Amino acid sequence: MKGMTTTITPRTLPRSLPRIAASVLAVGALALTACGDDDESDSGSQTTETTVDTTVAATAGDEISFSGEWARNSPAAATMGAAYLTITSPIDDALDGAKVDASIAATAEIHEMVMDHDSMGSMGTDTTMHMGSMGGSTTMPMGGEMVMQEVDRIELPTGQAVELKPGGYHIMLIDLVAPLELGGTVQITLVFEVAGEITIEFPVLEEAP
Repeated sequence: MKGMTTTITPRTLPRSLPRIAASVLAVGALALTACGDDDESDSGSQTTETTVDTTVAATAGDEISFSGEWARNSPAAATMGAAYLTITSPIDDALDGAKVDASIAATAEIHEMVMDHDSMGSMGTDTTMHMGSMGGSTTMPMGGEMVMQEVDRIELPTGQAVELKPGGYHIMLIDLVAPLELGGTVQITLVFEVAGEITIEFPVLEEAP
């Protein structure tokens, strides 16, 4: 077409493009923020492992065992009695004390027979000491006499049988309400450092079973 002039103008960007670019940037920033939140929430939701002391739990199901329980019969005028047994603990423990009902005796204590080297023994190879109102007797070497003393506790090493017997450790019943008669029984509660309180029934006998 002769005589017509075509004017070409530079192509301009759509007005909406800056807004689109801004939107893209905003979405990108939001995505980055969301990722950061997920990481923080994941780390926040992680639980801290708790360390549990399994010293005792490891022996769950195991119990202290007892054998050879007996209490010595006592004369009619007796004011004290004695009880014996063997204790085996599955873990390190200790016998810290003993209790008895007031209907049986005023109190119960852990005692031990020990040699008193300061005292003079009778002449001869050995001498026999009678345990007074407790009944029975024990033989000891010359040069001293056996005396009884209270002890605070008896250690119970893991798996080791610890024997309470005449002439050694024993449970003393003090101020008996009535003599311990043959054929009867007496209940004594033993107090352990770890195992707590355990009540044992002791048959009354003349000698160890």
